[in-house]
Order: sequence, then C-alpha cells, then structure tokens
Amino acid sequence: MGRDKQAKRQTRTVYAPQRKDDTKSPAVISVELDEEEDVEWTWTHTADGESVVTGYTIIKKAEKPRESAESEE
Repeated sequence: MGRDKQAKRQTRTVYAPQRKDDTKSPAVISVELDEEEDVEWTWTHTADGESVVTGYTIIKKAEKPRESAESEE
C-alpha cells in the first residue's frame, strides 16, 4: 500500500494548572496542541485570593493567537 497523502499530525495534551482546593471542577482541564503550538492560560482571581484557569489561547510558536476559549462563571 502507498504512503498516506497526509502526514499524521503529532499532537500533545497540555493540562491546565489546577486549584489546590479540588472541590470544584476546573473550568479548563486540558487542551490538545500540535507540535508548533503553545498555550497561554487565562487566569481569574477569586474573592478568596485563589487564582483559577478560566480559559486559554492557542498560539503558533512566534505567531499571533489562533483560537481562544473562556468559560463563563
């Protein structure tokens, strides 16, 4: 059989930083990235002084943001 017309894309899973207090489900658990992508986490600071990840932006390495997602609380 011949070679595939499209090369298989390599992806990796990057997990969002989690709260120390794990009683609440996190807004963002993880994101799938291609080899040439990175993630920038969006942080929200709560009234009790904690910081939680509530969204993310996928960026191409050395380029502008490609995709963004934020949860609504």
